[in-house]
Amino acid sequence: MDPNTIIEALRGTMDSTLREAAERKLNEAHKSVNFVSTLLQITMSEQLDLPVRQILMWGNTT
Repeated sequence: MDPNTIIEALRGTMDSTLREAAERKLNEAHKSVNFVSTLLQITMSEQLDLPVRQILMWGNTT
C-alpha cells in the first residue's frame, strides 16, 4: 500500500470540500492487508506535519 495515497486522503479529511471523497478513499484502503502497518508507518514519520499524524490518533472532529 502506498503511504502517499493514505496521507493525501488524511489531509483531505481536514478540508470540507474534499472530505467525502477522502473518506471513501480511506474506507476502500482499510480493506488492504497492509493498511494498519501503513498507518503506523505514517504515525511514526517525523517528516509529516503534526496534524496529519494526529488525525490517526484522534480522528477528524470537525
